Amino acid sequence: MTNERPESPGSPAVTDNDRIKVTDGSIDRNGIDKKEHKQEATGRKSPSSDATAKEIDRSEEFRFDVTIGEIWARGIGSGMFKDIKRRAPHYFSDWTDFFYLKVLAAIFFMFFTSLAPAITFSVLLEEETQDDGESQIGTVEVLLSTTIAGGIFSILGGQPLCILGVTGPVSIFTIAVFNISKSLGIKFLPFYAWTQIWAAAMHFFLALFNMCELISWVTRYSCETFGVLIALIYLYTGIAGIADKFSGTFDAALFSLIISLGTGYLALSLSGARSWVVFNEPIRELIADYGATIAIVFFSAVPYMSSEARDTDIETLDVPDSFQTTSGRGWLVDLGDINPGAAIGAIIPGFILTVLFFFDHNVSSLLCQSSDLNLKKGSAYHWDFFVVGITILATGILGIPPTNGLIPQAPLHSKSLTTMVEYTDAQGNRKERPGHVYEQRVSNFMQALLIGIMLSAPFLVVLGLIPRAGLDGLFLYMGAASFPGNQFAERMFLIITQEKLRASDHPWLEEVQWPRLRNFTLFQALCCGIIFGITFTPAAMVFPLLIASLVLLRKMVFPKYLNPRELGALDSSLHKCAEDDEEDGEDEVSLNQQKPRQSQPSVIIEGKEGIELKKLKGKEKLCATKETKVLSKDGITRDDSLNPMPGNDSKKMTV
Repeated sequence: MTNERPESPGSPAVTDNDRIKVTDGSIDRNGIDKKEHKQEATGRKSPSSDATAKEIDRSEEFRFDVTIGEIWARGIGSGMFKDIKRRAPHYFSDWTDFFYLKVLAAIFFMFFTSLAPAITFSVLLEEETQDDGESQIGTVEVLLSTTIAGGIFSILGGQPLCILGVTGPVSIFTIAVFNISKSLGIKFLPFYAWTQIWAAAMHFFLALFNMCELISWVTRYSCETFGVLIALIYLYTGIAGIADKFSGTFDAALFSLIISLGTGYLALSLSGARSWVVFNEPIRELIADYGATIAIVFFSAVPYMSSEARDTDIETLDVPDSFQTTSGRGWLVDLGDINPGAAIGAIIPGFILTVLFFFDHNVSSLLCQSSDLNLKKGSAYHWDFFVVGITILATGILGIPPTNGLIPQAPLHSKSLTTMVEYTDAQGNRKERPGHVYEQRVSNFMQALLIGIMLSAPFLVVLGLIPRAGLDGLFLYMGAASFPGNQFAERMFLIITQEKLRASDHPWLEEVQWPRLRNFTLFQALCCGIIFGITFTPAAMVFPLLIASLVLLRKMVFPKYLNPRELGALDSSLHKCAEDDEEDGEDEVSLNQQKPRQSQPSVIIEGKEGIELKKLKGKEKLCATKETKVLSKDGITRDDSLNPMPGNDSKKMTV
């Protein structure tokens, strides 16, 4: 066992002497020998750790309190240079470590997981970018963008586990740019192309000046507000699509309604297969992973199951019979077919697109290389952002939508490549933890290639058979599926829950008084509602700036109105604490014994890097930095020796 492992961005650099461990005298819950565990806790290295210490640093060390001045002082290109130095030794193995069934399964899984949303967003773009009855962007453009960006990123990117594609926010942004160009009398495609060219230049600038470190400022507050915003947009789009069908014949509208609701319901039901009691676990996992795909395939076949159904005139995807643009234009945009002032003015939407991608792509990149996966080959945030700039430049010249990291596809890709290891914890419970992740480029490259194959004539015909109502159902599914696991959505539900029935596994229900918890949640809902409303106005293009403002609001304003205990409970850093079942629990304090939540002491460790508090499955987990002070639930500051808390005599804390 080594004394070094990759840190997730946002975690401060921690040495062996800085580590905080808790032991109850039993064998480590992961089955790690006590002697080896003790060596870690005390800083005495095992012989094997010396060799590991000489390895190339495999991680990016970001800090919550980092300033822009500190980042600029690091030197131009220093972050990219370190990224390349970190990842280059693994490039050959990235292409050779794919001879495993797990990788083959991941290829097809990501193909279907990426294809269905891409087609869904293409329908939205096709409907909303019509000029004189002719759509400027459709299915072919979206699939081509996914193919090109996925291919470039899988070859040149530093972290190939991140899957790129056209997202919901990109679709909203594109529609906003189209509406603005139309209202100003500017040709859309040249204006759209110049927007992406400016955005690509800004990506290069941010990557060269190491600005990806600022992602360490992002916390759960802004991420979950963004998640609920996208969920609301998905639900609205699905409902609006269903409503539009009733402008035609009643029979077709009713049939479309059945297909939409059936697709959404079946996708939700199958995606919850992991909690079923029928079938064995691998089959339930397979059904859950492919739930959305099964739903859209089944209900796409329903209109063709009988002669009566075939006679019902329902809308299907409008795709070309061959590989060509939706409008029939040439593939390269004429950049000179726009006045110079408009080309320069495109720098404004280019900046907004850059802000969106800085937030959205880096968050997806963080999630696909979460610390609990214990990846071995390291991160490359600055270089990856530079490569995303290259893909934006390519899509801009072609006049097709830009791409960035996909959520949830990127983290699902990592999960699909992970083998799980069973272990027995200190209480004798059998559990699983991530064991090995097949870190390679082939699955990313192949899923992009398969999506590109769908652009060939035979497959375009098949795509043209898909009913639009089924895609409306997919929007409903994606919206509804975005709420579970979102603490903001959970708190909103608790507000309308009967008082005596309110319950949660999260610490804020106990740590924060209900009026303050309610007001915090309602303010968050107000912010989300305002941004959601703005997406329906001519100012829709600025919504990424409003999302970015939430980060500054959390960092600079909230600490003035919420005390450290409340902030620690309500909002934590995006960068996850190491899971309880990790082999190397750096920065971790865990209370081993399982007790009901109400009988456990509530502890916050406050350090210069911020506050982290996480409670999981009856346990408390705290992540801390080197300089800490401990606050008990009663607010008394205790010394930083981390002596046992009163009432916890059975737990022995050792540093």
